[in-house]
Amino acid sequence: MKTSYPQGDRMTCRYSEIAWIDVLYTSVLKTPGKVEDAARFLTERRGIRITGESLRLKLREVEGARISGEMFELLVEWMREKNQPHALDAVHAFNARFNLVAAEPMPSQGSDGITALVNSALVVSNRVGQFADEIRKAAEDGIIEPREVEAIERVAREGQRQIEHAVQTARALVSTND
Repeated sequence: MKTSYPQGDRMTCRYSEIAWIDVLYTSVLKTPGKVEDAARFLTERRGIRITGESLRLKLREVEGARISGEMFELLVEWMREKNQPHALDAVHAFNARFNLVAAEPMPSQGSDGITALVNSALVVSNRVGQFADEIRKAAEDGIIEPREVEAIERVAREGQRQIEHAVQTARALVSTND
């Protein structure tokens, strides 16, 4: 990813797929309006002006600048309001830092709950295959590199969230059959 710095130098930065601050920054960049719109949203919601460049520095943790917990929450809210599929990625990365897994509540299953449960199990099986494939690729040369560990962890965390969805689906079926 090419990044422009205030002093005019151009560099390529590598952002982690599992470090929550990097995930938050790349998620903001994927959202329509990017950092400038996020800064506008934060200014409106907090009543404290923040420029796009100031937010960018905080998200990249340049010169000790960091976002607050309030800003983190609001940025996630901003992405959710824009219906972005990556809106919760940083929350999941933050949870993973503490070996926690969170999954959104499942919508009501209706009459096809059994089908939803079976489909959820199939997605879990697919994720397990992806997990095994990432491990196989990482182990091919006999050396496990940090970037390979990130890929393994990313796929594993996605699988864990899908397992949570399957469990929630199964629980929902029990309560509707009582």
